[in-house]
Amino acid sequence: MQQKGNFLLLERDEFRDWLKKQNVTRKITHLQVHHTYLPNYTTRKNQDPFKCLEGMRNSHLSQGWNDIGQNFTILDTGQIAYSLGRGLNVTPAGIAGANTNMLCTEIVGNFDVGGDKMSDEQKNTVIHFYACLAEKFNIPINTDHIVYHAWYTAKNGTRLPDFIPGMSSKTCPGTAFFEDGNTIAAANKNFIPQIKAELARLKKPSTNVKDDEPMTKEERLAFDNLCAQVESLTKSKDVLKQTIMEQGSLILKLQSKLSMDVPAYAQGVVDKLSCMKDKNGNKVIDTTNGKSEAFYQAVTVLDRTGLFDK
Repeated sequence: MQQKGNFLLLERDEFRDWLKKQNVTRKITHLQVHHTYLPNYTTRKNQDPFKCLEGMRNSHLSQGWNDIGQNFTILDTGQIAYSLGRGLNVTPAGIAGANTNMLCTEIVGNFDVGGDKMSDEQKNTVIHFYACLAEKFNIPINTDHIVYHAWYTAKNGTRLPDFIPGMSSKTCPGTAFFEDGNTIAAANKNFIPQIKAELARLKKPSTNVKDDEPMTKEERLAFDNLCAQVESLTKSKDVLKQTIMEQGSLILKLQSKLSMDVPAYAQGVVDKLSCMKDKNGNKVIDTTNGKSEAFYQAVTVLDRTGLFDK
């Protein structure tokens, strides 16, 4: 995240958390989709992003506008620029006559037929960006609420049934936008479904251990030492079983750092362990769920040696 001049530049993975913290006081019900046409991928080559953003702002100011027209700009690099002078609480200047309760986003590039092909980085950001906005403002993901500029007339902002050459204000966001086009059918073919899928992914509870609190260095060392002891004792099943029982409390402590449901591959050994007790008569595990991935992997390996067979 970097602020310079009149813009805040965010990476894709920073945007959702940043957006959640924003206090928005105006009603937002619709999300506009635009392409810049200019600047495009050719003019952007080797150009500083802030120079590009300030250039657009200066162009809009020269037309008598109060600031840059859009609330957000998505660069070809996949970065997201927030307009400090046209923030979330300020009505945009995106579609003449149809800006109330809307957010305006300009996607850098010329996505008409024969123009730019959207980079994967930019495409991924566009989908993630609109999913985050839909989540933040509880906006339905459909073509009634996520709208292309091409679906409106030029002067009074009347909504058209579709892109209609000669009636639509512009081809924006491009006749080859997302490689499908600027019609409602094109949006429903690819763009809208991808936003829905991304929002579903964002809302799905994570079971990825990388997102959980990691072990400390001391705990990792202790766990590694335990694994080394287990490996060195594999020649004696009875001794190995006794050692594991004595180390039960350590396993419980280490596994508390990470938590997940029992994976299918470990269900059998977990059932065995739930019936076992340590040398003090205490259960080796008190619950079958909520263990770490490392725990399930370790006990599965041990079970394959026959350790837990009576």
